[in-house]
Amino acid sequence: MSLVFLRVWLLLAPVAAFYLPGVAPHEYLDNEKVEIKVNKLSSTKTQLPYDYYSLPFCRPAEVVNKMENLGEVLHGSVIKNSAYDISMGKIEFRVLCKRTLEPAEATLLHTRIRQDYRVHMIMDNLPAATKMIRELPDGQTIVMYDRGYPLGFVGSAERQGSVPGGAYLHNHLRFVLKYHKDAAFDGARIVGFEVEPLSVKHKYKGAWSDDASQLQLLTLPVGPDLPPLRVDPKGSAAEREVVYTYDVKWEPSD
Repeated sequence: MSLVFLRVWLLLAPVAAFYLPGVAPHEYLDNEKVEIKVNKLSSTKTQLPYDYYSLPFCRPAEVVNKMENLGEVLHGSVIKNSAYDISMGKIEFRVLCKRTLEPAEATLLHTRIRQDYRVHMIMDNLPAATKMIRELPDGQTIVMYDRGYPLGFVGSAERQGSVPGGAYLHNHLRFVLKYHKDAAFDGARIVGFEVEPLSVKHKYKGAWSDDASQLQLLTLPVGPDLPPLRVDPKGSAAEREVVYTYDVKWEPSD
């Protein structure tokens, strides 16, 4: 699943684009750092928003507020920095962190997944979202988009490798980033921020190492055919272990 959110206001402006303070597009040079900021968690079931770091995600060394423009203020966003490390044009896979959830943390994650919470992120003032393909009665398909990505899913007979009724966490994110280049400016502008969430019960050889060069993950390449990660508050410490990972793809766009 993935989504592209284009800068619609650029298309609507009749002569020149109108930018709110702080939202003018940025031209990124190759290997320049591209920041991912995290926003709130939301659910259509509960209508109650929560802070991103209210759940046991990976944290940067210091969490700081990152609201930068009038639109974010008016929207009531709670935007903060994240631990994701992304560079312009660099295709890569990374381990974000490993956490062994406390039973209370696992219970909270389990609850939020069953409440259909979605996670919201922002990159260069573009909201992340997911793409869904729906089939119409006449056999044709349409592409639909939804902001954010689902925190996880509830297992069912249709979900390969899942236990019906179990809560599964999307602990791997695939960022599909759209960029545009033009002779009128140097570098590239980011025009789309897609997220494909996956649930993966990561396994590794030997002891865990925070040094990526020493870590031997056995669950690569990451894909939907791998066993998903179940969140079980009653499980052992080993069963409550979560390895957060992500990979990055860059695609040119008009």
